[in-house]
Amino acid sequence: MSPTEARKSVANLVYKRVSTDQQSTDRQNLVLDEAGIDTPVAFEEEAGTSSRLHPLKRPKFGELLTYARPGDTVHLRDVPPRTRHRAHPRRA
Repeated sequence: MSPTEARKSVANLVYKRVSTDQQSTDRQNLVLDEAGIDTPVAFEEEAGTSSRLHPLKRPKFGELLTYARPGDTVHLRDVPPRTRHRAHPRRA
C-alpha cells in the first residue's frame, strides 16, 4: 500500500532507505515479511539519498512524519544515531 491510497484509521508505516545505489531494500523487505506486518504503508527514499543528510531532512522520512497519526505504528530497521535523542514516538 502506498501513502496515496485510502487512509485507514490506524496504519503500519514503514520507512526504508539504503545508502548507495548499489544496495537494495531486499533485506528490509524480508524482515518486514517475516514480521508479518499487515498492509504496510511504505515510505522509501531514493537509493543514494545522502547519509550526510540529517534523517529529519530526508524527503520520505518527512512525508512519513506528516502522514503519521495517533495510533499508527512506525517500523524502522533502526533509529539513526543522530536522531536517537530526538526520537519521540507519537502516542495515541
